[in-house]
Amino acid sequence: MAEKTNVVTDEKIEKYLDITGRALGKLRVAAPEKSFNRRLADSFLEMANCYYSDAKHFKESGDVVTAFAAVNYAHAWLDCGARIGLFDVDGDDVLFTLYERCGQAPRTGRTRTLSPSDRAACGPPSAGRR
Repeated sequence: MAEKTNVVTDEKIEKYLDITGRALGKLRVAAPEKSFNRRLADSFLEMANCYYSDAKHFKESGDVVTAFAAVNYAHAWLDCGARIGLFDVDGDDVLFTLYERCGQAPRTGRTRTLSPSDRAACGPPSAGRR
């Protein structure tokens, strides 16, 4: 079992900045132009970018605790946008917390029985899922 720590290290901040940076680079706004959801998506993305920028600033100024909080807020905005469909993340459930993975309950890893409509949405077993 990995040792637990209550210390925010530079390595931990770098890891989380990297993850959030990759997530920012991967997503695309899914909501149509001139729609209310587009305004929401743009707002979510602006919040994520602002918190991400703040996290880098706080890290550079030596305030790693606030940097850690800010990068987690940034990623939370991205996860929310992906989960409610404002962002297209190409099904990436590693960089993003999606509502559910095909055949599994959200984030639990427990297998569940799929309805016929869920099976159709998930695609055939050969679709390359993990």
